[in-house]
Amino acid sequence: GFFSDAEIEITKSWLISAAARLENFSDFGFVSTGKLATRVKINSFINWRASVSSGFRAPSLQQIYFNNTVTSFSFGQLIQNRIASNVEAITKSAGIPSLKEENSINFSTGFTAKIANGLRLTLDGYAIKLMDRIVLSGVFSANDPTLTTTFTQQLKSINVSSAQFFANAVNTSNFGLDFVVDYSKKWANQTLKLSLTGNLNKVSIDKVNV
Repeated sequence: GFFSDAEIEITKSWLISAAARLENFSDFGFVSTGKLATRVKINSFINWRASVSSGFRAPSLQQIYFNNTVTSFSFGQLIQNRIASNVEAITKSAGIPSLKEENSINFSTGFTAKIANGLRLTLDGYAIKLMDRIVLSGVFSANDPTLTTTFTQQLKSINVSSAQFFANAVNTSNFGLDFVVDYSKKWANQTLKLSLTGNLNKVSIDKVNV
């Protein structure tokens, strides 16, 4: 992997920074990500900032190799459901492809403000477009006539009634707003610090990758 970053002050109140990262994974190949950000000092009380960046997240070891079989009762019958690893034959027979990395495009903007002596406000909004998000699938039953015979036979051969899989199943959009209000007051040898934080967030599914 290789990482580099640089920043420059265009003026005393305007800063621009950029960063780039190059990595090569034996499982996923070459990946490049970058970030461009700026900060503007509007006056002695308010700073505005914004950034745009790309990102990725490789599948975790648990998402690739985790296996688990849960036994339960349904209508008086003993049933078993399996969360199958991505490298199992049962997963391949269901048509689930090998996991690949998640990719994202990220936008953010916000400001910090000194409202009064000892009182500060930080407000940031962001939008994240996440592609090929890894999620756990629904339940595939061995008695589903729409599924391939090879898959249902794989389930029955290990005495399992249904199965689930991790897959790069959806593209999502995340929109959010973060705010922080800090207050500090000193007197004599004592200091009072108060903080109020909050987050508003909305996640929507843009596409189901069938």
